[in-house]
Amino acid sequence: MKKTLLISLIVALLFGIAIPKVHSQNTVTAQAFAEVIAALTATETSQLNFGKFSPEVQGGQIIVSPDGARVASGSVILSGGLANSGIFHLTGAPDATFSIQLPEGPAILTHQNSNKTMLVSDWVSSPQSGTGTGVLVDGQQYVHLGATLNVGSTVDNPVGLYSGTYNLTFAYN
Repeated sequence: MKKTLLISLIVALLFGIAIPKVHSQNTVTAQAFAEVIAALTATETSQLNFGKFSPEVQGGQIIVSPDGARVASGSVILSGGLANSGIFHLTGAPDATFSIQLPEGPAILTHQNSNKTMLVSDWVSSPQSGTGTGVLVDGQQYVHLGATLNVGSTVDNPVGLYSGTYNLTFAYN
């Protein structure tokens, strides 16, 4: 029996037993993916408008909220006419999140004839500004913008139309 075992072992060694080979390296084929999404676009659908008013003797402020509500303080008296929040229509990749960066400083509204000015400040938006603020449901979303108009007296801000521009930044997160 010892002989048979010894002969079997010698035969196995001569013909080679399947001993697993150890490799020091291995190559794997893997996959990579990328997806191009639609560009984020923003269109102004309604201009920020503080409406008609009279500053009276001391002036004051007019606040337009993101939902379009308007209130005055100081000696400012609101009159009829259109007043509304700024509204922007965003389009892009469905269900993508985006952020809003409001103007960093005030916007200047300039009188059409005299170059007298008023400042727009204290910007607010719905959805709120910052990171992770909104979702493009079905690839779209409306953003509403409000702000405060700082009005001087009738001497500082004579009768007439005032206008100016400001910048907003919308970005994918």
